[in-house]
Amino acid sequence: MHSTMNKSTNDAQLELALSDLNKQSIPNFSSTAREYAVDRTTLRRRFKGAQHSRRAAREDTHQCLTPAQEEALIDFINRLTDRSLPPTSQIVKNVAEELRGGPVHKNWVSVFTRRHKDRLHAGYLRTIDSKRVKAEYIPLIQKFYKLVILFILFYL
Repeated sequence: MHSTMNKSTNDAQLELALSDLNKQSIPNFSSTAREYAVDRTTLRRRFKGAQHSRRAAREDTHQCLTPAQEEALIDFINRLTDRSLPPTSQIVKNVAEELRGGPVHKNWVSVFTRRHKDRLHAGYLRTIDSKRVKAEYIPLIQKFYKLVILFILFYL
């Protein structure tokens, strides 16, 4: 957690430094970097638009579709879910690759669903409850029916 706090503090300091640079008629990267305790090179790159924040860079790599394509995919998922046919992760990946016209990375579907969890209809891509998995275990079902047969034979 400590490193996360340092990153968020550093990002906040960079934002303050960038704001200060924007107010300067001639940007002074060295003194502004010292004043806000940030790396001068990072500050200069961000100011000139050559470097993005970690968050923006991460979002760029994880967002393979345009906003319109994402809307179409969300609508597709919700229509299928409303019909009680929620698509699997593989189906979502296939549709996304068709929309994009190329491959998406292996974790793209989980990142996409996490990012849009408030817009995807309930029940989509949820893992099956462990109690349901155990209840649908065939040997247990067979054992249950054998006991039922024994019970019927013994008491009838």
